[in-house]
Amino acid sequence: MVRNLLTNNWPPAPIRWPFFISYLMEFEKHAYNIYPEMAADEYAELKADIQRNGYDQARPIYIYKGGIIDGWNRYKACKELGVTPAIKSFQGTDQAALEYVLSSNKRRNLTSSQRAAIAVEADDIIKAIEEQVEKERRAKQAETQAETKRAVGELIPPQPNRDETKKEAAKARTKIAETFGTNSRYISDAKRLKEENPEAFEKIKAGEATITKVKKEIKKEQRRKEREKVLSEIITEENQYIIDIEPGWYKIGQQFLYFGSNTDQSFIDFLPPANFAFADPPYNAGVDEWDHNFKWEQDYLQNIADVVAVTPGGWNAFNFYRETEMNYIWEMCCWIANGMTHGKCGYANFIKVSIFGKRKPKISQDHFKITIKTSETEDTKHKGRKPYDFMIHLLSLFTETGGVVVDAFAGSGTTLLVSERMGRISYNAEMNKQYCIDIINRGIENKMKYERI
Repeated sequence: MVRNLLTNNWPPAPIRWPFFISYLMEFEKHAYNIYPEMAADEYAELKADIQRNGYDQARPIYIYKGGIIDGWNRYKACKELGVTPAIKSFQGTDQAALEYVLSSNKRRNLTSSQRAAIAVEADDIIKAIEEQVEKERRAKQAETQAETKRAVGELIPPQPNRDETKKEAAKARTKIAETFGTNSRYISDAKRLKEENPEAFEKIKAGEATITKVKKEIKKEQRRKEREKVLSEIITEENQYIIDIEPGWYKIGQQFLYFGSNTDQSFIDFLPPANFAFADPPYNAGVDEWDHNFKWEQDYLQNIADVVAVTPGGWNAFNFYRETEMNYIWEMCCWIANGMTHGKCGYANFIKVSIFGKRKPKISQDHFKITIKTSETEDTKHKGRKPYDFMIHLLSLFTETGGVVVDAFAGSGTTLLVSERMGRISYNAEMNKQYCIDIINRGIENKMKYERI
């Protein structure tokens, strides 16, 4: 027996009809009977059991005000089989009938997500609960007023209290959640999903998906659309607009580029606190002129950014881990579905990402898959370039719109371009003059204004 949530009139007083019905009358579902019907396989099993063993007269179908409040699936099965069930009339108040429905369904194998979806659609029940909470509030207020009158000799008119109103609203939400065996956050999520994604809501109600799973799928789809939007907006023309620059800082759109070493004090001092720092250092694999005799000296990134991601490569990973003293947290991997190249600079279809930081970030998934578009390979010939989709994923995972990003090895400028399209602010360093010129020109091609600062 479950605790009575709305009324002290318990247990209910069902009354047996004066005779078993010799034929099955037509009934509809009562408004309080808001729980979903059995799954097809469960219903088939129930029907087969009734056909084989007859109807269990100890489990009557309950009728209230002309509608079935308990036993709808059994009623349907009996109607299809031509079997006469036991039927009882429930006698009591609306609240007692409501309590009976809720208590009898507490035992059903429903997920918390299903119960939240059911609660969203149970308008009559929610109204009854809210009215009960309001009734309790008024009774408490009347009692307080009576005590005040006895104390001061006159009745002080009650003053509106916004905090009290919010508290009562929260109490009602909690009461509703407890009544349906779920939590108020799930109910809020289910309500929003019903309005924004009715198809997903129906799946939740049917038990085919959970609220958590649906929210993850929606977020994943949003990221996919965001990636597509970013990729579609990045132009890859090869026009050259500038041919020379001086060392120092440049602003390109809303992004910042430093022509010089990432160990220069003028670079480090200019950096603001950041949400995320990315580093794709040379691997000492000799694939280009810059890929020789590199020694890691960028541990300062951990003091600037909440999360630091480094792609040490396979060739030089051992040396990198010996040289850094940053606080290691976790490893991520990116699988390039159509990866074709193979060499010392990296694997054919795998990017290794090491995560560092002073505190552990939330990483929803430590492996992910991307596809490189043909236009990307034609966009820049930089040997150490990273795919657009790779950076989009990292920025989506570790930053929000308006977030600050640091890329200590700008290279081909992927981080800068992606940050512009995603509404992030990036601070990039590159010591190769031609690469800086190429980055600025790519920014110009993508309609980003640039200036020396």
